[in-house]
Amino acid sequence: MLLKATAAIALLSSAVFAAPAQYDQGAARPQVVLSGARQAALNWGADKLSKLGDNGEMHAMTQWGWTDCGLANDDPLKIESLQVTPDPPKPGRNLTINATGKVSKRIEVSDPHRLLTSEYPMQKGTSADVTVKLGLIKLLTKRFDLCEELVNIKSSLQCPIEPGTHDFTASVDLPAEIPRAKFVVSAKIITPDDTEETGCLDLWINFLVPDQH
Repeated sequence: MLLKATAAIALLSSAVFAAPAQYDQGAARPQVVLSGARQAALNWGADKLSKLGDNGEMHAMTQWGWTDCGLANDDPLKIESLQVTPDPPKPGRNLTINATGKVSKRIEVSDPHRLLTSEYPMQKGTSADVTVKLGLIKLLTKRFDLCEELVNIKSSLQCPIEPGTHDFTASVDLPAEIPRAKFVVSAKIITPDDTEETGCLDLWINFLVPDQH
């Protein structure tokens, strides 16, 4: 769970909201920019949801959270604590993620050369299948190499990761243009041979709630 929870937040920020410069040339570049029809539907839905409540008053809503959808007893990645600053996350500000967790199986770097240059073929490592949705709209479906993504987000924790207790710190910038909506992230951790799911995480961040600060 350590990498699942933190990587999911970081992936939502860096992969979905990132500037194009953070991607390799030729790689897919997920964007928040939607087609006219989708954007209109999003704006309409966000406006309606933001006005829910008695006499036009908004309900107090928790702005982010996560649940473990994997097998707790068999999960080799377990989180013990998870904090974000600011809490809740705010568009247009830097988001810092701090976590502590236990790793029961060594996580190897998939290919040291691949982290430095795209000239080398990618060897399979532990990966994360990530799906990001905005309501019923699927914004992103992509497989990420966990070790490579830790490098991309300049995490304090890097591969190889030995069994034991580890602290994780990473920071990402959230653009001010994030739509006022609820984003749901599903992440499944897959073994290098694609034969076993070693973890599952559902995470959501709600930007519908107006900023009171």
